[in-house]
Amino acid sequence: MSNLFLYIQVRNNRNNITYNNESIDFVKKTKPSVIVYDIDNHSDNLTFHYANSLIKEAEKVLVFFDLEEGASLKQMMALLNNLLDKPDSLKLLIKGNNERLEKTISILDYQKIKENTHEIGILETILREFL
Repeated sequence: MSNLFLYIQVRNNRNNITYNNESIDFVKKTKPSVIVYDIDNHSDNLTFHYANSLIKEAEKVLVFFDLEEGASLKQMMALLNNLLDKPDSLKLLIKGNNERLEKTISILDYQKIKENTHEIGILETILREFL
């Protein structure tokens, strides 16, 4: 089994999705054995299906949520349920705000990244300690 870094953008509009990401590049560079996968709340069903398969098969899962307030989570509910099934092998990072997501994952271990904080330092510590 391998470990998984899952980067999830939750956006109000698909035009707000970014495709170059410093956090993803950092994980690929510093932990080449970790599977890296990124999705967003506008991804198609096949993409979510594959993400769910990776979650089920992974030994440990580090999820980085990059959020916009009020963005829909409808497409992501099955994925969130799969994450809830792995509380002991899961670590969550949250950047931004989405009240509905935070209520859904409130029973899980997560760390919120404060506004204007450079996430790479936080990510580096978690990668060292968790993955």
